[in-house]
Amino acid sequence: MKHACPRCQELTISGLAKRWSDRACPAKCANCGCLSHVLASTSGGIGAGTFLALVASMVAAAGLMSYLVAVSGACLAFAFNMWAWKRAMLVPIPKENMDAARTVGWFLAGVYALLALFGN
Repeated sequence: MKHACPRCQELTISGLAKRWSDRACPAKCANCGCLSHVLASTSGGIGAGTFLALVASMVAAAGLMSYLVAVSGACLAFAFNMWAWKRAMLVPIPKENMDAARTVGWFLAGVYALLALFGN
């Protein structure tokens, strides 16, 4: 499934590129070259909603001792995930902001590595 570029409105961005896009690694339109990403709050909310639906269905399945509830809850969580990603909007991002996000990401990775090596 292809998604519309926020600039040229052509269906050129793949679903996988949309799901994996963020500020540091945005999806690129094949038609106009526009860089775009899904906001972190949106992608995080989709993941949290999917997780909560799965946990709620497993708790209900354990309480009712029913595999049918577990399977239907997993199907419901999967359907929610697909629906939410289809509705998620792509937001354009300038190349300078992408470069800055990558720099910050690498800096934080270095800080985390130092903390892992020397922190207690």
